[in-house]
Amino acid sequence: MQDDALKWNTRHKENPPPTQPLELLKTHIHKAKVGKALDIACGMGRNSRFMRECGFCVDSVDISTYAISALQGEHNINAQCVDLDTFKIPKQSYDLICKSYFLERRLFPYMVEGLKKDGILIFETFIQSPVESQNAFTSDSSHLLRKNELLRAFLDLEILFYEETLITREKDSSLALVARLVAQKR
Repeated sequence: MQDDALKWNTRHKENPPPTQPLELLKTHIHKAKVGKALDIACGMGRNSRFMRECGFCVDSVDISTYAISALQGEHNINAQCVDLDTFKIPKQSYDLICKSYFLERRLFPYMVEGLKKDGILIFETFIQSPVESQNAFTSDSSHLLRKNELLRAFLDLEILFYEETLITREKDSSLALVARLVAQKR
C-alpha cells in the first residue's frame, strides 16, 4: 500500500490531473436518482465535486493522502484514504457509482452489490489496443481492459450505454483506446 500511495501522491503533485468532470458522467448523471454517490479512485476530486454540485452526497475514496487532503472538509464530500486492493463497497448503499481511469477487477462484483435498486454505474477506463501506440501505457498491461471485458463484467446490470473508442489524451495529445459503460441495477 505504501508504494502505491507514494506513487499516486507524487503523480498528483507533479502532474495535475484534469479538473473538468468526466464527459461520460456529465452526459449520463441525470439517469441517477439524486442521493448517495461513490467516486472510486477519486484522485483530486473532479468527479466528486461535479456529483456534489448535482445534489449528491459523495463518498470519495483514493489511496493518495495528497488527493484526499484536497477534498477533506468539503461540504457533502466524505473523503477517505483507502487501499483499493482491499476496499469493500457496502451493499445497496449508492444511487450512483463512478469509476474512471483506474482498474481493479476485484471490485467489479462489489460495485454491482453496492448499487441500490435502480442505481447507476458510470465506468470509463483504458483498454488494451492491438496498435501499440494507442495503449495508454505499456509498462503493465494488467491495468488495461481486454476487448469487451467491461461489457461482459457487468451483464448482471441493464446496459444503458457501452462503447469502445479512441480518445485524444489531454495531457499529451496521444491516442488511447477506452471503454465506456453506463449501467443500471434493476
